Amino acid sequence: MMRWSHALRTASTYAEWAEAAQNLDIILDLDTWRKTPKSDEYDYILIQERVKLLQTMRQEGDVFGVLNMLRTGLVRNLGHITSNRLFNKCFGGTKFLIDEYVDEYVGALLDLAALPPSVKDSDLAGADTTLLQEGEDGEVAGGGGAVEDDSADTSASTARLRNRPRKGGMATATIPTQQKLNFMHDSRQGYGRTALVLQGGAIFGLCHLGVVKALYKQGLLPRIIVGTATGAMMAALIGVHPEEDLPRLLTGDGIDLSAFAGKDKEHVSFDEPPGLSIGGRLWYGLLRRSQQFVQPLRTRWDTLARRVHRFQKEGYFLDVKVLEDCVKANVGDLTFDEAFTRSKRVLNITVAIPENQGVPTLLNHVTAPNVIVWTAAVASNASSTTFYGNRQTKILCKNAKGEIEPWAPTDRVDFSHWTLAQHSERNAPLQRIRNLFNVNHYVVSQARPYLVPFLQSDMHGPVQGHWKWLNSATAFTTRMVRFEVRHRLRQADRLGILPRSIRRFLVDEHLPGPSVTLVPEVAWGDFFRLIETPSRETLEYWIHKGERSVWPAVAALRVRCAIELEFDRAYRDVRRRKAGDLKRKASDVAHRAEEELRRAERERARAERGKGKEKETEAEEEAARRRQRAHSTDVGARLPPA
Repeated sequence: MMRWSHALRTASTYAEWAEAAQNLDIILDLDTWRKTPKSDEYDYILIQERVKLLQTMRQEGDVFGVLNMLRTGLVRNLGHITSNRLFNKCFGGTKFLIDEYVDEYVGALLDLAALPPSVKDSDLAGADTTLLQEGEDGEVAGGGGAVEDDSADTSASTARLRNRPRKGGMATATIPTQQKLNFMHDSRQGYGRTALVLQGGAIFGLCHLGVVKALYKQGLLPRIIVGTATGAMMAALIGVHPEEDLPRLLTGDGIDLSAFAGKDKEHVSFDEPPGLSIGGRLWYGLLRRSQQFVQPLRTRWDTLARRVHRFQKEGYFLDVKVLEDCVKANVGDLTFDEAFTRSKRVLNITVAIPENQGVPTLLNHVTAPNVIVWTAAVASNASSTTFYGNRQTKILCKNAKGEIEPWAPTDRVDFSHWTLAQHSERNAPLQRIRNLFNVNHYVVSQARPYLVPFLQSDMHGPVQGHWKWLNSATAFTTRMVRFEVRHRLRQADRLGILPRSIRRFLVDEHLPGPSVTLVPEVAWGDFFRLIETPSRETLEYWIHKGERSVWPAVAALRVRCAIELEFDRAYRDVRRRKAGDLKRKASDVAHRAEEELRRAERERARAERGKGKEKETEAEEEAARRRQRAHSTDVGARLPPA
């Protein structure tokens, strides 16, 4: 047991983590709970019945029955199968019955998507092309990336192979392509969509890249991504790169950190500037002495000293120009509309702006298509003058000629840190996302340094140790106290009596729908990294931290998102196939029309040639008759008179 517990804590890939989790479940006899369908936490009878019905209908090839069963199951939490308690009983996952239900549902979708067209599809001239004429907004919900080798047997791609269409039954049935397309479109709309929310983090925000990497490997990465503060920069990185560029980007190799390189080489002088107070002189003296004894921490001390020196001279800590250069180098001058066209992902960035100023607090390809992404990401990181000074954050856009200019709506707007916005205003962007893109489920990556030590991921596995009952009671009491404190803080915030310095401790804004929260495990030593300058080693460290925060939640996320993502893939596949059929039909019609035209031209040419030959024949006959008459006259003239 100690071996596998250690392997679980030190795993470097999901495959290693999953192997350790499964062995721990066997050793602790937790797999018995997984094998037993019965539980008070969900309606196991309903799930069993639906699994058996789907299996029977698929075997018999009952297309109508399968369509009806899938339509009546368009509920993410059907029978309470997404309850968090079902995913914290074991390390390796939840009830096998729930996994079987998801597999069966996904398998039925794959069967339908693979069905050949019926005879009715032979004439596509009058087909309804409404869904085919939709904008790309019809493809914004869901979808994951390619699945790599360490995704283990629970990955989405493995599930797709395991649930490929069966022999006979559904494989011999047919369905009109238009009916199939309508079903996929309506069902995807009815099931709803998931948004990945990346919240804050400072240097901890690099964990968001690890979260995205783990979701991408498992085929569970949503196409709708929302970023706030540091999360906005991470969301921008993901939202501007096409699918094929993500593997390299998510390893850190595709990220340009040259903007920070010059800062690392700067040597900070600790000569005291004139006019310092006694406290200032003591601080500078402390820094000088610290460098003599803490040589391994030289870089961190240089960074801290540089920021303190800047605060003493200019009145603020951080150089916003470095932040702007870094984001611009990695994102480029792409607009939200260009980013969406390039990546097919819906990038959303939230900014803290009073609603009465007429500027959207949520920027994306719908609300601000011409806005340049990197400027929106910097605006989302706007903070107080103590941190960034009096430098004004400007949002830029591209005009009709492609020239970059200030975005007119924000000419007179002062951006502030998102934690300083009113409670209702903070909720507005997520509510707007729900309205725009039919989002009803959220995956939240939480990386705020001042909250991470007090939070726990929703999917954390069973409590271990000899004092299991005491740990459970303590966890329950802590959770209740946290809920009560949060409730009282929100009440004070709504009444406008909560100080701004405390408002930032309001844990996770209200989400207008079910959610899963992912929190990285950080040690106290990680807080010293807050003063680090980002480097390649730093990126790799935090990306791995972010990946590990996702692994315990993979089973839960698959139950919550696999059906949604399969609907999205199936809809796009059928839509693409239908468009191809229509193009081929149009091509055939055009080809036949061209052949008819050529045939008509040949007939006309033949007719003209026939008429020409007739005239030539008539002329020849006339000439022959004339020659005959002339010959007769000549012969008559030569004869002697009688």
